[in-house]
Amino acid sequence: MFGMFFGILCFDVIFHTDIGFGCLAILAGAISLYEFYTIAGKSGFSPFRISGIGIGGWLFAVYWLSLRKNTGIDPCFFRQEVLIILIFWLFLLQAITHGTKDAIKNISVTIFGIFYIFFLLSFAIAIRHLHQGICIVIMVLLISKFGDAGGYLLGRKYGKHKLVKSISPNKTIEGACFSLLCSVLIAVIFNLIPQIKVIDLPWSILFGIVIGCSAILGDLAESLIKRDVNAKDASNLVPAFGGILDIIDCLLVSMPVAYYFFVFFKFVSYEPKG
Repeated sequence: MFGMFFGILCFDVIFHTDIGFGCLAILAGAISLYEFYTIAGKSGFSPFRISGIGIGGWLFAVYWLSLRKNTGIDPCFFRQEVLIILIFWLFLLQAITHGTKDAIKNISVTIFGIFYIFFLLSFAIAIRHLHQGICIVIMVLLISKFGDAGGYLLGRKYGKHKLVKSISPNKTIEGACFSLLCSVLIAVIFNLIPQIKVIDLPWSILFGIVIGCSAILGDLAESLIKRDVNAKDASNLVPAFGGILDIIDCLLVSMPVAYYFFVFFKFVSYEPKG
């Protein structure tokens, strides 16, 4: 799976486009949102899956197109229009299918899923459109996932103190520390390779810490949702990994944080992709 992801990024680099990355993000978002709605269904909610996935994908696609060259699309206008339609449409569906039963719960979980998955994921495409965006995307991905893997493996061996037992009983403070250490290590490695270096070493260390913490929070956020229905994984779509949501959970927090890190400190500027 990760080989396919990097293959798509190579395709985009060769042809100087973002088509592959954008389509992959929409597909991952759609599957993840379906998995989220399935988890919510086990907790007694009745989310409107088709409407949520369709409108979420539309919002993401409109934002993506607004970043592309010479589209003339105002993303704010379309997003506001679609949100208004979304609210009325969900109320109509609720009235037709369930009446007044659990109206607030069903509508709320549908809208929350759209924002949790597609809105947060849209920051990945925003980063892709920054100068050196593809390097930043890869850096955030590797910092997040290697930190996650390092924390899991070393935490299992050396972990003794629970991090947040009520949410994720298997995560430990020692594992979180190892996770941050691995995240910083990846950030430093990126800094040492001139072809992919984005920021100076002190900033790289800070970036590794910030993204490492964000990835841990993203993982805990999904664990909180799964804990509510006693589910180990979002699905069994990817053997040994669980579902797509289990793979991208840490990125749903680390991507927005990475975007604002670079924009706030003015390291990068937008680079439209044609």
